[in-house]
Amino acid sequence: MSTVDANRSHNWFVRAAAVIGDLSNPFYREERQRDVWNEASAVAFQVLIWLHLLAATAAVWIVGADAVPYVYALVAMIGLASWISLLYAWSLGVDVTGSSRLSARRMIPIAVLIVLLAVGLIRATSVDGGVFDDWSTVAGAITGAAMAGAVFAVGSWYMKRRLRARDEE
Repeated sequence: MSTVDANRSHNWFVRAAAVIGDLSNPFYREERQRDVWNEASAVAFQVLIWLHLLAATAAVWIVGADAVPYVYALVAMIGLASWISLLYAWSLGVDVTGSSRLSARRMIPIAVLIVLLAVGLIRATSVDGGVFDDWSTVAGAITGAAMAGAVFAVGSWYMKRRLRARDEE
């Protein structure tokens, strides 16, 4: 299905995304314009990921524990946007998570930034008076992180299974 026709999809999620993205705009009918805009949007999305992670990392290292709720909000916003883009692609039968699409040149710096963010969060929340001032809070945070990871893993598995079933039809 062409993304130009996404607003006529049987899938409610694809129709909603088409409205949010204004995909019925006549601009998208010309293929080169659409391709260039899609590439520009992909670049902008990657810039937003980097800016969110940089801002979150800087805030947690500079401000400390007071910044933690805002850091979580920044990470949640870019995480939600990332998942929406993946779900949209999966809804149209495109799997963008294949290992052939990952570039070490791109993934290593972002992994370093994520580690710096995680270490900053641990540092900011483990000092006296921080969010993690007793073992039960630490255990709850670890449990919550594990549960979130499990939910994302199950969601990814489910979407891949649905795509394989659709491809086999």
